[in-house]
Amino acid sequence: MEPLSTALLLVHPFLAVLIVLWLVRQHGWRKGGGTLKGEARREALAEHVRSGERLLMATIGLVMVAVMARAAAGYIEEGRVTAMLLPTSLHGWTGPVGLWVLWTTVRHGRRALAAMDAKESMAPARTRHGRAADLMLVLVGIHAFLGFLYTFAVLS
Repeated sequence: MEPLSTALLLVHPFLAVLIVLWLVRQHGWRKGGGTLKGEARREALAEHVRSGERLLMATIGLVMVAVMARAAAGYIEEGRVTAMLLPTSLHGWTGPVGLWVLWTTVRHGRRALAAMDAKESMAPARTRHGRAADLMLVLVGIHAFLGFLYTFAVLS
């Protein structure tokens, strides 16, 4: 593989480390959010919501970087942008699935917030939001491990 192709393909894992750390910090709300009361909780909740929305946008950007890197590598290696676009590993297929789970997590979070603002029961949406977040963390762990292994294939 050409050095430029390798460099382009390695941009995604370096950015992904930042997203994973952000996701773990965001997931920490499940433990820390329950201990806060009053105004401190409202401020922390508002930050959790803002951070979750930004995390979704950053993750969409990360997926776009991965797709563009694969397209550029395909063009460099084989002269066609589409040559390397389809995933060739389980890691590549779990990325879009993980993005869908993150989107679902944010959607349930929005529903829980809307129910709270409307003074309705937010328990079902909050429970779904939390379970989706737990699933997201497990999938990120699997995806990151597969990506770590895939990095060695790119480097060799």
